[in-house]
This record gives sequence, C-alpha cells and structure tokens, in this order.
Amino acid sequence: MPFHIPNILSSLRLAISPIFFLMLISSTPIFQQISVVLFILGSFSDYLDGYYARKYNLSSNLGKFLDPLADKFLTTAAFVGFLILGIIPFWMVIIIIARDLITTFLRMGDKEKIKTSKLAKFKTLLQMLFIAYILVLIFIRNLNYETHIFAKYNSIIFSELTYFSMLALVVLTVITLFDYLKPIFLKKI
Repeated sequence: MPFHIPNILSSLRLAISPIFFLMLISSTPIFQQISVVLFILGSFSDYLDGYYARKYNLSSNLGKFLDPLADKFLTTAAFVGFLILGIIPFWMVIIIIARDLITTFLRMGDKEKIKTSKLAKFKTLLQMLFIAYILVLIFIRNLNYETHIFAKYNSIIFSELTYFSMLALVVLTVITLFDYLKPIFLKKI
C-alpha cells in the first residue's frame, strides 16, 4: 500500500516546502520566524518517515522516490530563499539544484532504482544543519528587530563563516553527484 505513514510524512514535507519558502523570503519578521518552525517540522518529518519505514517495514518504491524528492524540495526552498535574502551566492544554489535535478532524473530513469548513498544522506544532514543554523540566527535576529542586536546577528548571517560553510556543502554536493554517476559510467565500460 503506497499511502502509508512514511509516504504521507514525505508528502507533507513536500507541501510544507512552498509555504516555508514564502514565509522565509517575507520581509515580515514574524513570518520569517514561522518559516523556522516549518523547517523544523519538515526536517523532523524526514526523521519520522525513515523511522516508520524501517520499524514497520513500510518501504516502497514510491517512498524511495518521494523521500529524497521531499528533502530536495525543502532544502532547495531554503537555499533559494537564502539566495533571495542575499545570504548565499547564485552559483552555489545553481550547483545544488543541478545536482538534485540530475539525481532525480537518474532515479526516474534507472530500472534498478538508484539508492540514496550514505554519503548523500550525510550531505543532506549537513545541508539541513546548515539551514537550521542560518534559520535560528534569523529567528533570534528577528526577536531583536528594533535593537542593535539585529545588526550583530546580520553580521553573523552574512559572514565569511556562512560563505565557507556553504562552499564546503557545495563541494560535498558535487562529490555525491560523482558518487551517483560512477556506477552508471562503469556499467558502460
């Protein structure tokens, strides 16, 4: 049965993503704070769908496709939001989106169903932690909207630490793409 708890949770994560994005890019501090809560709910649903799929043996082909797709939607919504807010550069977001599109198309076209590698799961975890870090800074900054602390948090959000952390994620993202492409090219040799 394809519509069980893990797939419902992944579907909810897909549904949360555009709402999260709109709240994040809003210039209204309370909406940006709500976006943090939505991201946390989306991230927690990722943990729960995997937990239920393993515990109750509810793995399905739909779930194997839907879960990573929902992750990609949520992280892409965050990265595009960060781009619009001027936190990260365009080229980094393009590389991440391109990698996600390529792996999604590979999954759709591969009869053997490409499995998510451990390295790709680790990459997703690091991406979500990075996104959560930036969102928490935005949340705290917006609590202090009328004070000097607002500027202090902005200096952290728009810092070299943020840039180089994101750069490391981009490098890991590219490595995971090669991890997926390697078996395809080896089959053809």
